[in-house]
Amino acid sequence: MPVSPAPGACSCARASARPKGAPPEPWIRGEQAMDTGTAMGSPGWRTGPTDLLTELYSRTQLAQSQLGNLFSGQKKYFYKTSEAIVDIFDLPLDKADTLRDFAEKAVNLLDKAYPQAETKLQKLLKALESNNVKVELGPCAKKTLHVTPEGEKWYVSAHMVEDKRWLISLPIYRVSAEAEFPDLLGLSSRDLYYLQAGWRASDETSDKGKPKMGTTQPWQVFAWATVRYGYLRVYLKNLNFNKSGPTIHWVLTAKSWNQQWPTREGKKQAQQVAKRNPLGLLAWYLGDGRRHKHDLLYAVGDDEEYKPKNLIPEILQAAYYTGYGKLLDLLESEKWITLKKIKPRKQPIYATLLGHTFWLVYFYKELSARTLFKDLGEAEKLTKNLADIGLQAKVRTWQYQGRGPYYFVELDQTSVLRLAENNQEWRYALNQIAQKYRKQL
Repeated sequence: MPVSPAPGACSCARASARPKGAPPEPWIRGEQAMDTGTAMGSPGWRTGPTDLLTELYSRTQLAQSQLGNLFSGQKKYFYKTSEAIVDIFDLPLDKADTLRDFAEKAVNLLDKAYPQAETKLQKLLKALESNNVKVELGPCAKKTLHVTPEGEKWYVSAHMVEDKRWLISLPIYRVSAEAEFPDLLGLSSRDLYYLQAGWRASDETSDKGKPKMGTTQPWQVFAWATVRYGYLRVYLKNLNFNKSGPTIHWVLTAKSWNQQWPTREGKKQAQQVAKRNPLGLLAWYLGDGRRHKHDLLYAVGDDEEYKPKNLIPEILQAAYYTGYGKLLDLLESEKWITLKKIKPRKQPIYATLLGHTFWLVYFYKELSARTLFKDLGEAEKLTKNLADIGLQAKVRTWQYQGRGPYYFVELDQTSVLRLAENNQEWRYALNQIAQKYRKQL
């Protein structure tokens, strides 16, 4: 693939991409990059090419040292997992043959991609060691740099995200196959619908009206294909250079399905569907769930969203009832393992006051009621309003894993007992607390 735009294409010219003061030739060598100070970029965004090349060199060395184990490990995974599924689910011969053929084609793709990746890594390391690479913005790109060894038409793509991390990948060319994935579980149309909604709510996209999935996790290949079975196009897109080691980017398109949520708003629409059903929540978690040992946590865009942990028993029950949980056990999905270890929180006990919801807490033989704010001023305003009606409250600051600070408005035990004397909702909540902890309050 040519690095420079073709005549008549986008007008992002190579010359305009060079840093000010750079030599006239297009090649930005390591020493020259250090002299010029900054690489190309749109106004308000600059990056030091020396820093990028240093990071790239380190990650390329790591990728080269782990490349053989990465490819051989994934080949072993596809063979082992397909045989385990055939055995545990006692697949009929036709489905077993189809699944084995799918695994064989996946392994063939790895065999085709390995020499290409190995050769390019060797050339990239040699070019970096001799300071003989070109660094420039991709055609029409604002933040994606292309690092190209001299004399080559391929490049490494580097993109800096907001937390100053480099996302670096090496494109893999012309490694694709058509394959068929069998219907493993015989899921009902309703169960399939919610599982598909969960994947669309997270990692799945739409490609010309067909469901498309990209992943660096082989277990997700099986988990997603199980709910989008049939004819697939499978290809290897990139070798990613991560600080922890390289990963292979798989892309699959389900040719046998039409995307139910094909528009730009499709992800949000699918999220609304997925949250209505435990299977939808499960697939959503498998895609965009955060591995957290205490909370059911989802990534939603650039933010995070917590779901009630009391949903977990329903999710697990639905997963095992349909057989999808049994499959996830075989796939050895780390997210699934983490989800099963989260202990649901006991149902909290609530009561309302002055338009705010308080939850009752019994801790170290002391009763209290709390409500939460993100704004200190709002918290202090509520404490004043509570004081005006004769209730004692104080504000406590709470910091949770770097998110916050948050502010508790806390009623003491005397105030809670006084509320229970005259308010039926608070009296009922107090009785629930007494039964829960078997205490006379």
